[in-house]
Amino acid sequence: MEQCEECRTWTKQPVCPLCQEKISGVETIADNKWYPSYLGKKFGKRRAPKIAVFAGILIILACLFINILVMPHFLWIFYVAGAVIYTVVSFNHTVLSKSHLGSKIVMQVVSLTLLLLIVDSQSGAGFLTWSVNYVVPFLIVSGMVSITSIVFFRRIKWSSYFSFLLMMIILGFLPAALYAVGITTVIWPSAVAGAYAVIVILTMIIFAQQAFLTQLGRRFHI
Repeated sequence: MEQCEECRTWTKQPVCPLCQEKISGVETIADNKWYPSYLGKKFGKRRAPKIAVFAGILIILACLFINILVMPHFLWIFYVAGAVIYTVVSFNHTVLSKSHLGSKIVMQVVSLTLLLLIVDSQSGAGFLTWSVNYVVPFLIVSGMVSITSIVFFRRIKWSSYFSFLLMMIILGFLPAALYAVGITTVIWPSAVAGAYAVIVILTMIIFAQQAFLTQLGRRFHI
């Protein structure tokens, strides 16, 4: 530490904190450990999601303009828009966000399902074919497997994942509902998704009946 000749104040900094005069004995500040700039990191994190959304909107508008100008008879803009929206949602909610891991898994399943439905509906092979028949059911199953694996293998208190697991169970019955109304034409992938959802429900009832009923009552106020 050096002493300011004017204020007689001891400091490690190159200038006096009171009179702002240079301390004669301090030649360099290379050895001083300064705190990182808080404002830069703070505003950088705040701006990143907004920049991603803005960039996504610009990309969609530019591609829409090109699509209408060059190839108006084939609207490939839906493919681009779906992919860009999925990328922005994944970047903001999955990469940058500090949200619950269960929330990230559910959001990935939902957003990717919507993207696949958009791509399938615009593919020309029919309104909805391969997405609802095969891909979406197994995507939902993978989401349920991810959450249940986290709970069982990492030994996390499953009540913290209850809401997200309940959402995935509801989605697990969606392919069967689509088959019932005639949108889905292949039964076994929908049956696999529904069966896994039933297995998860039975597992929670058998091994954590009281906690399951308590959590169910809290969520639905019963």
